Amino acid sequence: MSIRYLIIAAAGVLATISSARADVVDTAQFQGSYTAVNSISGPYAPTINDDGGAFLSSPFSGTLTQGQQVTTTFLQVAPIAGGSNVGTIAGSVDIAMALKDTSGAAVTGLTYSSGGNTAFLSKGDIYFAANYELFYGNQTDCLVWNAASCTPTGNTTTVGEMLTATFADNTVLDIYLYNWSDWDMAPSIGFELVSGPTVTVPEPASFAMFGVGLVGLGLMVARRGRGGKHTGLPLLA
Repeated sequence: MSIRYLIIAAAGVLATISSARADVVDTAQFQGSYTAVNSISGPYAPTINDDGGAFLSSPFSGTLTQGQQVTTTFLQVAPIAGGSNVGTIAGSVDIAMALKDTSGAAVTGLTYSSGGNTAFLSKGDIYFAANYELFYGNQTDCLVWNAASCTPTGNTTTVGEMLTATFADNTVLDIYLYNWSDWDMAPSIGFELVSGPTVTVPEPASFAMFGVGLVGLGLMVARRGRGGKHTGLPLLA
């Protein structure tokens, strides 16, 4: 191999070493907490269970794999019995959720699906809300996360809104909010990792040693050539 190609090869190896590889991993760990507040007041206002049991605990944590949605019962909205003469009560269920990624960083960006209720970020926390109506006359109620009318239709698995949260390490997370209708409701929430964090992966040390060896060999051959002891091809210009 000529000295020219030898040194070029060594330089290429060292260039690869000096710029560590950036990989996107397909898993990410999350931790978070949330609170749910009912805007309806009065003796017949529904109660909300937003922590533990069959529902998403607060705080919560877990590992998500890219492309695999994890769905769980979010909270419970339970009407107060005995209000058959009350009629219809309307309001909202307001959620404040704190989320942190693998590095412990909070959400840095948020979008919500077209037609959904407004969602926004404040100091890294996500705020969103569902429309809620309670029909005491026929013992049913409904909760929707989008602008559609709140009509009691029985249990449903329709996604009312999707939130997309981004983090400083390029992690992207979709949050699915499911509409629900039934007396004593327990709507669902889903989490899906769209893309994992970008991490820096150093190249193996053996490649670095190989690159240094090539450079050293090239310099040695070049030095011998200058001393008249080498009769090979001309040196690199």
